[in-house]
Amino acid sequence: MTDASDRTYSNYDNKLHLKKLEIPLPDKLDIAKIFEIYELLRPILPASKLINSEIVGSVCEILDMLDGVILDGYGIINIGDQLTPDISCFLEEIRVRNLPFVILTNGASFPSNISAEKYRRWGLDINTSDIISSRDVLEAHLTAKPHEKIMRLNSSTTPLKNNVDMYKDVRSYKEAFREAEAFAFMGSVGWTEAEQAELEEALMENPRPVFVANPDVSAPQKNGFSAEPGYWVTRAMKKVNFPLEWYGKPHIASFQMAIDILQLKTDKPLRKSHIAMVGDSLHTDILGATAAGLMSVLVTDYGLMRGLNVTRICQQTSIHPHIIAPRL
Repeated sequence: MTDASDRTYSNYDNKLHLKKLEIPLPDKLDIAKIFEIYELLRPILPASKLINSEIVGSVCEILDMLDGVILDGYGIINIGDQLTPDISCFLEEIRVRNLPFVILTNGASFPSNISAEKYRRWGLDINTSDIISSRDVLEAHLTAKPHEKIMRLNSSTTPLKNNVDMYKDVRSYKEAFREAEAFAFMGSVGWTEAEQAELEEALMENPRPVFVANPDVSAPQKNGFSAEPGYWVTRAMKKVNFPLEWYGKPHIASFQMAIDILQLKTDKPLRKSHIAMVGDSLHTDILGATAAGLMSVLVTDYGLMRGLNVTRICQQTSIHPHIIAPRL
């Protein structure tokens, strides 16, 4: 596990300029505003590196040079409840080459076995041991303080392991906000404006740590973009200063856990620069992968970058992947 300085931030007014940011309501999120939010968060994200990107026809073209593969979940494996067009063939290709792989996802609402069951229902041969989520990274950190009273900020998410679940320990939702020693934001499906207002009020009255187990601002949907925990936390940061810890991509601890799991799957020593992180997001997958010393691969036809001028956006953000490919 990396040092806490990799994921812990406070005194935001000294680093960020969120006051000037106009954050739209969730149903008004568009790609321009998503990138604007990510760009204002750049001071607390890993630094970018100067890279000359290579454009290839598909990710399969580079498989022979790889020691292992890390795949993003949402945007690479699936969009909503639909698999991406090439994922089944791609998984078969990496198995033919005997390449170890792992799925590294910021989807933290449920344990990895739930994700594995979902993938298997869709016909993919993926097991729990093939998946690492930002929930796993958070739970690994929290094993050092298992008795902390942590309130899940969305009751539809699964309780964290080895920690007191505030939803079971208190008589009311408002009481949980009042008595919690920390908050964990793992998923935002069903999260409401009223709950957001209660969270912001609770943090104003008593600033306590918020553990963000899904740093994504948004995720691509069939007909737009969802508001993920990173979006809601940015809104809270705009109003109040509170201790904040990020878990998941682009922060290094997630990538190190993925590398460690990959190494357990093979007797061959893995070279980090020959492990490909395949994702669809510049600010999470690509920025985090390059900071971790991995080969960063941006897929442009399925997820967050679909339909965009990728070259121009890379120039504007100064985030350049090693490889750009339209498809797997």
